[in-house]
Amino acid sequence: MRKILSILTTTALLTTASIANENTGCGLGSQIISNQDSVLMQIFAATTNGTSGNQTFGITSGTSGCAKPAKFVSNDRANEFVAGNMDALAKDISNGQGEALTTLATLLNVSNKDVFASKLQANFDKIYTSENVSSAEVIDNIVSLG
Repeated sequence: MRKILSILTTTALLTTASIANENTGCGLGSQIISNQDSVLMQIFAATTNGTSGNQTFGITSGTSGCAKPAKFVSNDRANEFVAGNMDALAKDISNGQGEALTTLATLLNVSNKDVFASKLQANFDKIYTSENVSSAEVIDNIVSLG
């Protein structure tokens, strides 16, 4: 029984290492364990990244060797606003004006609200891609318009 357990454990570790072979990801483990030439060191780096809980923080903040996603909106208020006002926002974007659109522009710190409104109106079909689009997709689509 011990032999089987040992084989399964070794196989699991090697499988994990082969997945992370090229890049163990960003985070504390990758920062601390810089010499990742061996499978064992890659396992330690990947395990530390996963168990320390800082990899997600690194991704969202752009720290610990992580790159912040280009389409990341860290404004919780804007995310909550869009989630709670999908229909009103869709109507305002299609009209190119309205309270929901002005509020979103304010939450996103947009300096020229008229240009913002015009851009969103012209790209309505790229923002609301279907009637089942999620609020997260709407935010991502708005941010991707630049």
